[in-house]
Amino acid sequence: MGDFTTTYSKPLTALRLLNMSAGACLVLALASCGGSTVQPTASMTGSTTPPSAPTPPTPPPPPPPVSGGTDYSVVAHWVCRPGSDTVCTTGLNAIVDNADGTTSQQPFTPAADPAIDCFYIYPTVSQEQTQLADLTDSPEIQAEARAQVGRLSSRCRVFAPIYRQQTSYGLNHPSGSPSDIPMLDVQSAWNYYLANDNKGRGVVIIGHSQGTILLQNLIAGSIDGTTSQALLVSAFLAGDPSFGVPPGGDVGGTFAHIPTCSDATQTGCIYVWGSYLAGDTSAPPIFGRARGDGLATACVNPAAPAGGSAMLKYYHANTSPPWAEALGQLSGVCTKDSSGDNIFVVTVEAGQFASANTTALKAAEVAPGWGVHPLDIALVQGNILDVLDAEIATWQAHH
Repeated sequence: MGDFTTTYSKPLTALRLLNMSAGACLVLALASCGGSTVQPTASMTGSTTPPSAPTPPTPPPPPPPVSGGTDYSVVAHWVCRPGSDTVCTTGLNAIVDNADGTTSQQPFTPAADPAIDCFYIYPTVSQEQTQLADLTDSPEIQAEARAQVGRLSSRCRVFAPIYRQQTSYGLNHPSGSPSDIPMLDVQSAWNYYLANDNKGRGVVIIGHSQGTILLQNLIAGSIDGTTSQALLVSAFLAGDPSFGVPPGGDVGGTFAHIPTCSDATQTGCIYVWGSYLAGDTSAPPIFGRARGDGLATACVNPAAPAGGSAMLKYYHANTSPPWAEALGQLSGVCTKDSSGDNIFVVTVEAGQFASANTTALKAAEVAPGWGVHPLDIALVQGNILDVLDAEIATWQAHH
């Protein structure tokens, strides 16, 4: 699956407004926006204050079933879950490509008894020629789950439901009213996980693109300000159109009670970003764009949550082993311009891999204004692992 290549088609419209479940929610016309498209070879290559004493969270009461949602007691309706997680625990060996040309092997081992869970919703990957995907555990879903969240199984138990997403075809060929079904499925999967699997464990929520938009809706309606918020280790909302915070603040906008992160050791907070190659002036940004509601647009760099530039730990598909981690070759910084756009700017560092890396990132630019959206998670995947290590230490110290 490591060599799977997503096929992109240029969207007919950059954005569509869809009503998702209880509230209006932006869903992008994302034609196959996963992170496994660009495949350079190895040769290219505020804050939340923790409690003063340990206090275990009280598991929230089981949520009611969601009418119209998928039955997630069926194991086949998950691409990964404990006991059925081969997709997210195998085929992840990597080679480390350092900026000086040296390499080392990086065998992958899933955690035997992880302290936390990860709940993941994949982006638009279905190649079905229908408005909505069915519940088939397709090769493209498996490939995307392995690429985006599989490596996190070295830190957490992974729960990745299959959901009836808006397909690339459906987003580019709208017919009638938008469907609530994708949101119903994500809500159903979350409710099932809480009622049957969580048992008071900390959970990291991670998504990309369509998955991020659905998760943002889920967090706003079912976690923010509820008893479930006590379970939140963090959320990684990659490829978000615009996440609002008060100007100069970190909480009180899109989420009323959950802040953006400002330190890797912080828990109960949000990372959000949309990636653009330095110098991209093709069009106003689709992701991280300025808002018109009095809120500022947030961007939190997983490599440097406190702000500033930092080196990225970029995982990309390889031949043998199936993955490579590029170190010392790319850097990233959240940059806000005079218009209020707040984007994650990726710079190719000078060196022997600069030309090949520039070519690879340019190839990921789907359309003007989209940046390197397909690579949002891949570019910082190693940095996310570092954040999880710090968060787990904090979580275990206080629970």
